[in-house]
Amino acid sequence: MITNDFPALDFNLGETADMLRDSVRSFAADEIAPRAADIDELNDFPADLWTKMGNLGLLGITADEAYGGAAMGYREHVVAMEEISRASASVGLSYGAHSNLCVNQIQLNGNDEQKQRYLPKLISGDHVGALAMSEPGAGSDVVAMRLRADKKGDGYVLNGTKMWITNGPNADTLVVYAKTDPAA
Repeated sequence: MITNDFPALDFNLGETADMLRDSVRSFAADEIAPRAADIDELNDFPADLWTKMGNLGLLGITADEAYGGAAMGYREHVVAMEEISRASASVGLSYGAHSNLCVNQIQLNGNDEQKQRYLPKLISGDHVGALAMSEPGAGSDVVAMRLRADKKGDGYVLNGTKMWITNGPNADTLVVYAKTDPAA
């Protein structure tokens, strides 16, 4: 098990966060840390960990219970992120892209139909999520992004380019940032 060698760094985050930390630390030590080097060396996305993290409730920490989430706060999300990242920075990055950048975008900004359609599968780990924000020449500066969403019928046609999409090659659900008004 990975231990905290700095007991003086006790931030008194509360019983829920402490219990979550212990649970995630144990999971990460058993399931992630032994594979961390291989995941990095082989550049292999650990899809099987998504189901396991879903079963532990880690993929929807901040999402509403109605969709399978835990309805906790960002403090608890950060605690989980810390422990996963302690075992593997790569898995931690992918976890954050999924649980924060994708799940939270849908939780906060999606309509009821989108939440019902996407959140349960993302939270259970059946689907992998990602966020497409970064662009060539703009990076993550959303003001400078150029991807357009042009209205066509009942939907939109996307025109432009995205890059550096963490989890992108493995994503089942992708939240895409685009402008409907190029002058905005």
